[in-house]
Amino acid sequence: MVGSVRLPALDFGFFFQPAGFDISYAPFAFTATDTFARAFAVGLTNTLIMSGVAGLGALVLGILIGVGTVIGNSFGRLALNGFIGLMRNLPKLLILLAIYIVFIQNMPLPREPWNPLPGIYLTNRGLSFPGFDFSLGTFDWPTMSRFGLSGGMLVPTQFVVLWLALVVYHGAQIGEIVRGGLQSIGQGQWDGATALGLNTRLKLKLVILPQVFRQILPSMISQFINLLKNTSIGLAVGFADLMGVASTTINQAFKPIEVMTVVMLLYLSIGLLLSVSLNMLNQRLRRGLT
Repeated sequence: MVGSVRLPALDFGFFFQPAGFDISYAPFAFTATDTFARAFAVGLTNTLIMSGVAGLGALVLGILIGVGTVIGNSFGRLALNGFIGLMRNLPKLLILLAIYIVFIQNMPLPREPWNPLPGIYLTNRGLSFPGFDFSLGTFDWPTMSRFGLSGGMLVPTQFVVLWLALVVYHGAQIGEIVRGGLQSIGQGQWDGATALGLNTRLKLKLVILPQVFRQILPSMISQFINLLKNTSIGLAVGFADLMGVASTTINQAFKPIEVMTVVMLLYLSIGLLLSVSLNMLNQRLRRGLT
């Protein structure tokens, strides 16, 4: 006779105790004396920010790749198809670690930053750019001093490399989806746009891409939800997203079951909210066609 299985008693009270650790990149004030619950709020906010900016970057890159594979020249199509194949067959974590190593080894030191645009500086510590300083109530620009950069806003290296990894990986996936959508548009739509005297850019903007987006939106929903979950690979480079904070919390509080339960519920809630919102948008677009 098999005895009954006793489940461990769950205790979530520790979430309101001092965390005892710092977070390197927090979008709002956080110190080691703040609670574990506030630490989770920081991690969740970082996850949402990363999901938003990486999703936007991947969407733009995916559109460019998808369009290039259909209307580009032979060399361009070959190169883009090769890029898609490479990204689709490499593990996301490997892409992230490769970008991280290249970034750390090749980016300049803070005393000799790369300045691609006015007010924009890139070093091995991250990306500095103009931003609003709420403590001073002024718009602050990064400036060079004897000891390197000071002022402005600093996005750390972990954020930059994770953003790049998610953009190139999911940009390739979205590019393949866009290509399929473009190839599903009948030749008559292209010919009709040509008859109206539209150039290639206006054909895509006014006639072709609006139809493509209505067709590919269900596939895009899956990509954005996957991107949200894939932010968790930032743990490998020390990015303080939801999983990063959860890992540190487990080491501090020794409550793995409680911590992972909360993490699963948060990811599930955000994923369902995103899915429902985008599906509602999809239904509205489809009703607009009837």
